[in-house]
Amino acid sequence: MKEKINIMLMIFTRVVTAIFLIASIYITYFFGSTRVFGSSDIWAIMFIGLVSAVCYIPFLLEINYSKILMVILQIVYFLIINAVTLITGARRGWFTFKNPVNAISFEAVIICVYAIVMIVSYLIDSDSAKKMNQKLEERNMK
Repeated sequence: MKEKINIMLMIFTRVVTAIFLIASIYITYFFGSTRVFGSSDIWAIMFIGLVSAVCYIPFLLEINYSKILMVILQIVYFLIINAVTLITGARRGWFTFKNPVNAISFEAVIICVYAIVMIVSYLIDSDSAKKMNQKLEERNMK
């Protein structure tokens, strides 16, 4: 259980960090350097991170999913995060659907954040798996 909570905290941290990095670029480009994050913006970003972490729970269950089911889970996971982020962003005024370029660019930001988090998670998890396999091999050699 502790390990699963740690993974959820890592997902939360990665999502929030990626949002802050990408959002800083996005806001500077679309709104200029005078726009600042308000406390409600920060809470909204943390809410998105929380939703991302909680929605990751199905991946933490000790179930052997088929490849098709895993792809479906990934798609559903992305769609939920995408919907929550779009709704939160629209309500916070981060973008407007009335401006198609702004809305499309915001969607691109969501996709970038998702991709960054998934790539970082994959790289870190792959590295951890390699280290564990190496330790197992060293133990078997003894």
